[in-house]
Amino acid sequence: MTIYRGCLVSYLVTAGPPTPNGDLHLGHLSGPYLAGDILTRYLRMIGERATYISAGDDHQSYVARMAKQEGRDPATVAAENGARIRESLASAGISLDLFASPAQSPRYSGFIERFFRTLLDRDALEERTTDQPFCITCDRFAFEAHLRGRCSHCDAESDGGICEACGKPNAGADLIDPACVTCGGTPERRPLRQLWFPLERYRSAAEFTFACAWLNPRARALVAELLAQPLPDVPATQPAEWGIAVPASGYDDQRISAWFELGPHYLALTDLLPEARGNPGGWQTPWTGFDNVVQCFGFDSIYFHVVLFPAIFQAFDPRLRPPIGFITNEFFRLDGSKFSTSRGHALWAGAFLREHDADALRFHLARVAPEIEQTNFTLDEFEATRRDELIGIWDDWLKDLAKRCEAAGGMVPLAPAPRSAPLALARLASLFGDLSHCYSVQGFSPSRAAHLLSEIVRVARRFRAEHAVFDGKPASALEAAGALAVELAFARGLALAAAPILPGFADRLWRDLGERGAVAEARWELLPAMPTAGTAISLSTTGYFEPARPGSEPAPPEPTSEAETTPPADDIETAPSEAEGEPIDANAEARAEAPSPAERTEPAPRANRRRAR
Repeated sequence: MTIYRGCLVSYLVTAGPPTPNGDLHLGHLSGPYLAGDILTRYLRMIGERATYISAGDDHQSYVARMAKQEGRDPATVAAENGARIRESLASAGISLDLFASPAQSPRYSGFIERFFRTLLDRDALEERTTDQPFCITCDRFAFEAHLRGRCSHCDAESDGGICEACGKPNAGADLIDPACVTCGGTPERRPLRQLWFPLERYRSAAEFTFACAWLNPRARALVAELLAQPLPDVPATQPAEWGIAVPASGYDDQRISAWFELGPHYLALTDLLPEARGNPGGWQTPWTGFDNVVQCFGFDSIYFHVVLFPAIFQAFDPRLRPPIGFITNEFFRLDGSKFSTSRGHALWAGAFLREHDADALRFHLARVAPEIEQTNFTLDEFEATRRDELIGIWDDWLKDLAKRCEAAGGMVPLAPAPRSAPLALARLASLFGDLSHCYSVQGFSPSRAAHLLSEIVRVARRFRAEHAVFDGKPASALEAAGALAVELAFARGLALAAAPILPGFADRLWRDLGERGAVAEARWELLPAMPTAGTAISLSTTGYFEPARPGSEPAPPEPTSEAETTPPADDIETAPSEAEGEPIDANAEARAEAPSPAERTEPAPRANRRRAR
């Protein structure tokens, strides 16, 4: 817990909003959503107060484009896909304090309108008429998702708004060889009156953010390149029917640009948090006080978060502080090509997680995370990680350890540690130090963390191999018992260290080692402790990453009272209801349909439910 000048400091972690034009794909999960979840879990383990929020990017033009293609209402498309996204996040163990649906929230829309009106009142928006692409066939202006051409900066194919290849913005009109996405026709230029944001006027906000916030080298290089040139003006409104109405006369046929809305979007989400409801200005606490804001998003959003949004915030209220850090990711590729919802090249998270273990997927995605360069996902490589690493190495060691614990009486032995123990435990402590850095904002690297977790297992296996010589020898019984206790210390350390990445596995292992409470509520240890002698151990003899055969595990004890069968209220994960402003139980339906522990013939789902904050 951090205290600065007598104030309790909290963390607000945000994940960039997914566009609800389909379910999440594994490329989404590998980026900001898993990153934010890992960071938040670690922050809580080191005693920090952390809140993790996100929402659908409901008003994106991609939603309107899909709705038109399907002959449906954009609000329905956003609501249905938003629900699918929420379910997929839960299935992956991504535990958000708030995942909002902006299009269903009058409070959210009202906040954005007030924000926009304030910019107008402060003369931070300028009215101007420019020539913009107009599709004669479709009888509409083509912008953002409705327009595609070649980037004027890197010549890669790009939609209007931002080039995913180089991360640089465009206003649509400056695309080379533009074409209407709907009909493929070449648009002509027609004059369009819009409200624009003069970004160059507020460049000092972007420069201050760049100087103060943590960014990885790839992101810093892009921002430095952007700031080396005059910053382009940004359209704040677009000629559209879908989105939040422009609170200014003369713009009835336009909506606030979804890209521009995304800046105040984060403030509006903070306003939806329960502690902000009924508290005027409650949203300001993380953004104007001593709280630390950390934002997670993809490479193609660096310009928006580091350059544009700080400038918009300065124009709105100069007291707003920039985030302390930005965690970015490159694109994740599927079989060599970029994941894409709009192009249908994806493995959908919901369907994938119905067939595969969430922790195994989280571990693999962390292991191959596109942190500094684009990486690739193949099903064969995922299966190899699960089969060869998690089952072949982790489970192999833990199952062997379980059998030896049973033979030793099912308790942590009371015996002196062997002479080699200090070196082994020092290595474990060193790995925890490295993991602390990998889980921190400044050194954040799920990929390195995943490899360090594997190293914990490998060090434990080497220690076991060295001390197997004592097995079955009465004269060395104390040495063997002491070595077993050291191995259990490694298993306990693995449970703690793995909790941010593999929360379900870690919690089960933690409890099987006789530790009290959930591992998510345990405190991080820079010097991992030895397990207490005499503690009852009940490690799984069938492993943690493959379904147990019916009857291979002892049946759970029968409940003795109603209190034992009902989870405490604090264990129910809740998310605010955007429509009604009341907490809702996001997992109630799933729990109602789930069999009781005594009815299960397979291991319980491994996605860990942490306590709501």
